[in-house]
Amino acid sequence: MRRSVILAISIALLAGCWPPRTWDAHTTSSLPAAPPDLTTLTGERVATLGVATPPALQGYGPALSHALVSALAQATPPLPAQPIPDTLNALNQQGLAAEYADLLSGFARSGVLERKRLQSLGSALRVRYVLLPGLAGFDEVLADSFEISGLKIVRSRITTLRLWLQLWDTQTGRLLWESAGEARVASELLRPDRTVPFDETAQKLWLRMIREGLLGERTRVLERRFR
Repeated sequence: MRRSVILAISIALLAGCWPPRTWDAHTTSSLPAAPPDLTTLTGERVATLGVATPPALQGYGPALSHALVSALAQATPPLPAQPIPDTLNALNQQGLAAEYADLLSGFARSGVLERKRLQSLGSALRVRYVLLPGLAGFDEVLADSFEISGLKIVRSRITTLRLWLQLWDTQTGRLLWESAGEARVASELLRPDRTVPFDETAQKLWLRMIREGLLGERTRVLERRFR
């Protein structure tokens, strides 16, 4: 009886008082000696290539691509990025599916988008820049976080997501910018089947990478201007 009372009270307190989720992230970005012209970058359409993922995590590609499109639209200023499905449809309609597959398979081996193929695809898409997103890792673990009189009242699901993002110049074949980010989300679970929204975590991490890295200086200028 005593245990039942403790359990009922504890669940009520946790449901009303505890924060359901905590979110923490870290990003790093690198710009080469000749960074991209932000005026040109934000004024032209940028094509987004498919998400590069490890074989075991390919199923997360669609959710990550949608999250990236949303993040690009929320950036300040927004990047007029062509969504991944539109990029794939345009290339397939022009008979360049094999060329695209060879470009990405070559990147998987060497870490470089081969210049001639990149130029060909950029001309077909009529874009100067392409974004290449990637998934570096994703894992979830469960941990006991609250206990009363030997009863495990609450468990935490800790989710870790690691992403990277690159910007390439299709005319020169140069890697203009790259960023890597890691987000860790801890969610208190009153029900073991409760999940942390994967696309929500990805969108927040993509947006932070874009704001702090690719558009960092431009974002700071706009924020000062509107104060």
